Parts: sequence; C-alpha cells; structure tokens
Amino acid sequence: MSIRRRLRTILVCAVLEWSALIGMPMRPEEIVDLMQTMNTPRVVHTIPDEGESGDPEGESESPG
Repeated sequence: MSIRRRLRTILVCAVLEWSALIGMPMRPEEIVDLMQTMNTPRVVHTIPDEGESGDPEGESESPG
C-alpha cells in the first residue's frame, strides 16, 4: 500500500471519527459503502488536445 493511499485512508477514518464524536449519525452501511468506494480502482479516459485547425497536436501539416 502506498503512503499516499494510507494517508488518505487515515484522513477519511479521522473525519468519520470526528463526526461520530460531535454526534453526526452515519449508518454502518454508509460507512461500508464509503470504504468500498475508496478501494475501487477508477479508469480515466483522456481526450488529446486539439490544435487551432482541429487536428490533434503534432499531426497538423506544415505550410508549404
């Protein structure tokens, strides 16, 4: 487990604990859903930037 992921998990657990101490109710099912969401990998789709002519960068024809 990377240090960044571990710190994120500690932060979420600390916020949940702080909320419990001040009296904010949260059902156990909601906590389980939150923890499962944190552990689910995400797929990110990226779209390449387009130049002024509408062609993807680096593929435009040189003038001349």
